[in-house]
Amino acid sequence: MSGERTAPAFSSALVTGATGFLGGHLCQRLVACGIETASLVRATSPAAAILRLRADTTVITTDGSTQGLTDALEMVKPDLVFHLAARYVAAHQPQDIPGLIADNVELTAKLCEAMHLSGCERLVATGTAWQNAGSSPGDPTPSPNTLYAATKQAADELIDYYARATGLHAITLKIYDSYGPGDPRRKFLNVLSETAARGETLRASPGDQKLHTVHVDDLVDGFVHAGNLLSSGRISGRDSFTLPSPRAITLQELARTWMSATQTDAGIEWGAIAHRPGEVMTPWDGTPLPGWSPRIALEDGLRALQD
Repeated sequence: MSGERTAPAFSSALVTGATGFLGGHLCQRLVACGIETASLVRATSPAAAILRLRADTTVITTDGSTQGLTDALEMVKPDLVFHLAARYVAAHQPQDIPGLIADNVELTAKLCEAMHLSGCERLVATGTAWQNAGSSPGDPTPSPNTLYAATKQAADELIDYYARATGLHAITLKIYDSYGPGDPRRKFLNVLSETAARGETLRASPGDQKLHTVHVDDLVDGFVHAGNLLSSGRISGRDSFTLPSPRAITLQELARTWMSATQTDAGIEWGAIAHRPGEVMTPWDGTPLPGWSPRIALEDGLRALQD
């Protein structure tokens, strides 16, 4: 599906969150383009995921400390850092709070400090459009709808501080919904596919919420392009952008598009369950990353998943 894609204009990069869906695809793209790529992982990361990364990238295991992160950066000396590591929880329980704070807030602060100490000045970080779930279209004022989104907003404010205090050049890319090959997450499309394969009916919400659904190859294009903007100096200081699809569609429209693309007749009981707490009915419209737009039409991307 990738075709002719955005070529990196930098020589080396370090990626956090490389064992995740988007991080793994980003590493694959960078390596395929001949970029010297290091992946930062925890010792507790899945062994199979680390093994895959070792085939192509320099895998650095970290304890998550500032010193450990500094040592990794001084060893690799990357042109820039892609920070994709995060802990996602849609609706948190009290026991989720320490992990959300540690992985989304503390790790970002330690990484920015380590970048300062090691002289690495360029960062592309992953945010979420949920940071602005309650914001008016075009209004950058934060209004998170979940504790997860609030921790991502806190991470953004830490990056703001380091940009002011240390001269860090950073772009946050706020992403919406994503899909693509090799996606292990329990997302709607995966659950729909599994349920249809069993000949069962999927119990779903009313399905009237709208969402931007973007193919992972297009998102990787966005991250590479953001890295190019920083590396070339076309963007400096601190900025934030979104990576939306051409048009937000309802969950029901997404299901119909999937059925058309895969020629599958799936049973869905719309309204069988309520919307989850804090459900975003209309996604926030921010400022899209300049010079980027998705290339893969939704039906084409969904059809390719069956190949």
